Amino acid sequence: MRSRILKNVGSGCTFLMKSIPGLQTFLGEYYVENTDTSVSPASGQRWKYLLFKLVAATSNEDCPLVLLLDDLQWADETSLDVIRMIVTDPDIRYCLFIGVHRDNQSSSTNRVKKLLHGIQEQGVSFMAMRIGPIEKESINTILSETLCLPPRLCQPLSTIIHSKTGGIALFMLDFLKSLKEEGLLWFDLSSRRWAFDTRGIDAKEISDDLVEHISKRMTRLPHGMQSGLKISACLGSSFSAGTLQKGFSRNDFDIDEFLRFSIEVGVTRFIHFVA
Repeated sequence: MRSRILKNVGSGCTFLMKSIPGLQTFLGEYYVENTDTSVSPASGQRWKYLLFKLVAATSNEDCPLVLLLDDLQWADETSLDVIRMIVTDPDIRYCLFIGVHRDNQSSSTNRVKKLLHGIQEQGVSFMAMRIGPIEKESINTILSETLCLPPRLCQPLSTIIHSKTGGIALFMLDFLKSLKEEGLLWFDLSSRRWAFDTRGIDAKEISDDLVEHISKRMTRLPHGMQSGLKISACLGSSFSAGTLQKGFSRNDFDIDEFLRFSIEVGVTRFIHFVA
């Protein structure tokens, strides 16, 4: 695969490495960096072409490629155009593309619909699957298996959770975590099983807006953790621990503790750290 990438992309690997740092790690000693300063930076069109060539080089009969992109409703026009090129070009074979998007954001959803319409017009068939909320019965099964309780004992809890979260997986998981943190869901040592406060859980409020939900979740974090996340958000999706440390005027900020804590609470779904 390395030889195919070098053959198809060539010196263009230098440009792609700026947006795909892992490419340099993958190619390793097989790639000699292009140091020709006369080569101008890749334009938008060339960047799309080079990315297209990279995908074509990595998918073949012996090693099919599955490309999954989430949250397409937030993708810009350039990214959507790259997807169109990859999906419709006959030179790219043995590649399964899976795109996920929300349909509750009108302006963003229209761009995705336009993309799908254009793909269909070029004779490329695709399968559309609408994934709805988790049904109450399924939530009850999840709780029963997670808490190691009989399904009938979980029914009061699953009914409340389904009512408050609408069966949305992200809301449901975070809601369960908050119940544990607030002492509404606990392990009873006397009975040696999980127990929950039905009345307390029923009285608990939860936002039906994703942004508000995540914001409230962040405010429950310790002050030091919130400060670390604020600086991290300013630095982008990829940065070193040293760069993060420079963002703090005080010396008592423990980078290692921040990273460990962020992993424990699951915040690393939103940020990516480079050692």
